[in-house]
Amino acid sequence: MVQETHTGEETTVAAASVVSEVLQESVSVVEESEAHKNGDVIAEERSAEPTPESKSVPPQASPAESSKVLPQYLYDAMEQVAREQGFTEGKYTLTFDIGSNKGDGFVGEMFKAHLVEGDRREVYLCKIPPINEARRKQFPSLMIFARETLAYSKLLPLMFAYQREKGVSEADGFFNAPKCYHSYCNEAAEESIIIMEDLRLQSYRMWDKMKTVNYEHARLVMEQLGRLHAVSFALKRDRPQEFEQFKVADPMHEMMPEGSPFEMMMKKVIGDAIETLDPSETKERSKMQHLHDNFRQEMLRCSNSDLAEPYTVLGHGDCWVNNMMYRYKNGVPERIVLLDWQIARYVTPVLDLAYFIFCGTDEEFRRRHYDEMMGIYYNSLAALLEKLGHNPQEVFPRTALMRQLRTFGRFGVLMAVFLVPMLCTRNEDLLDMDEAAEKYRDGQEMDLGMLVRNANQTAYAVRMRGVIKDIVRYGYL
Repeated sequence: MVQETHTGEETTVAAASVVSEVLQESVSVVEESEAHKNGDVIAEERSAEPTPESKSVPPQASPAESSKVLPQYLYDAMEQVAREQGFTEGKYTLTFDIGSNKGDGFVGEMFKAHLVEGDRREVYLCKIPPINEARRKQFPSLMIFARETLAYSKLLPLMFAYQREKGVSEADGFFNAPKCYHSYCNEAAEESIIIMEDLRLQSYRMWDKMKTVNYEHARLVMEQLGRLHAVSFALKRDRPQEFEQFKVADPMHEMMPEGSPFEMMMKKVIGDAIETLDPSETKERSKMQHLHDNFRQEMLRCSNSDLAEPYTVLGHGDCWVNNMMYRYKNGVPERIVLLDWQIARYVTPVLDLAYFIFCGTDEEFRRRHYDEMMGIYYNSLAALLEKLGHNPQEVFPRTALMRQLRTFGRFGVLMAVFLVPMLCTRNEDLLDMDEAAEKYRDGQEMDLGMLVRNANQTAYAVRMRGVIKDIVRYGYL
C-alpha cells in the first residue's frame, strides 16, 4: 500500500497507538503528545543544497543517541514540506531533535524538525515507524501507519469538507485534529511518515497522565466524541460510497494472534487486576476470572462491527489522555485536539466512550458524573446530527446507546487492565521499548509482570479496583 498526501491550508484542522497503538496504545506509543513534552536534543542538522549563503552542519548527537540514524525518507519529506511552505531551496537549514522518552511504544517514534531561513523559524512534528529493527519486526507498525495515513489524507479532510458544505462552523462541528502537512506510507519499503504542526506553539498542553481527569476536561472530551461520531453517522448515510473505504476493522484482529506474547501479557495484567479486589468481593472476582479465561474472544467480540450495526461509526480508537491536548483561557480548558489516529476503526461508538471514561476518570468522578457525561456526549451528537440534516432518533436513539453500553461497555475494563498501570507509572520508570524488543528477539523471556510492578502500587490498586467495581455495578460485565 502506497499513499502520499500533502495537506494544504484547506485541511488545516483545529488539530487519538489507527488510522495507533496496540490495543490502542495499549501499546502506548509515541504519541504526538510525548513529543510536545520532550526536551531538545539536537541530533542531526542539514542544509538544503549547500550554497555560499547556507552550508551543511555536521550531525550533532549526544553519545546516547549517536546510534540513532535518521532515515533518508525523513529528510526527503521535510524538504518537500519546506518547498511547499515557501522556503528557498539552498537557503534554509533543516535540523532534527531526537531523544525519545522511555515508554514510547512499539508503534513509532517522534522527532521535531526545525526549518530556519533568515528570521523565519518553523517547527514541525515528524512521526515515523520505530528505527530499531527489533521493534519493527515484533510489532506491525506499518499496518497502522497506513491506517493513520488514510485518516490524515482522506478521512479527516472529507469530514471537514462535508461539515463546511452543510454550513457547520468550526465552533459547532468536529474539526479537532492536528494540521497535517504531509502523510506517506509505503508498507513494502517499510517507510512511513506523518508531519504535523507543533500544537505546543499554540499554547496547547497535555493533561498529567498520573492524575485522573477532572470535570471540565472530561466534558470537552465527551462533547467532541459526540461530534466525531455524529459526522461519521451522517457521512455513512449521505455518502455511503465514499464512506465505504473507511469501514476498517479493529487492527487487534491481526495484532493479537492466539497464543501471542501480547495475549499472555494481557492475561497477566488481568490477573494482577483481580488481586486489587478484596477477597470478599466474590462477584467481581468471578466475573474478572471469566474475562481472564476468555480474554481474546471478549476483545474480538467488542470490536465486531456486525454486532453493533446499524449503530456503527468510524471512531477515534485510542481515547486516553496522552492522545489529547488542551488549550486554556484563564486557566480553564476551552478547546481540545485529538491526536493519534492509528487505531481508528469501524466499531460501536461505545468503545471510544468506555475507553476514555474508565481509563481517564476515577470511581468518585464516575459516581458523581457518569450519567451526566453520557448525557453530554449524546446531546452533542444529537445537536450536530440535526445541523447535518438528520434525525437523531432515527440515526442513533438514546435507547440504542444504553443497549450498546450494556453490550460493549466491558471494553472499558479490557483497556484499563493494561493502561491504568501505565497511568500510575512515572515516565522514567516505564519500560525502554528498544531494550525490551532486543531482549525478546535474542530469546529472553518477556517480563510479563513489568507493567504493574513499576506502577505506584497504591494509586494502581485504588484506580483498578474502582474500574472493576463500576463495570460490574453498571451491568457491563
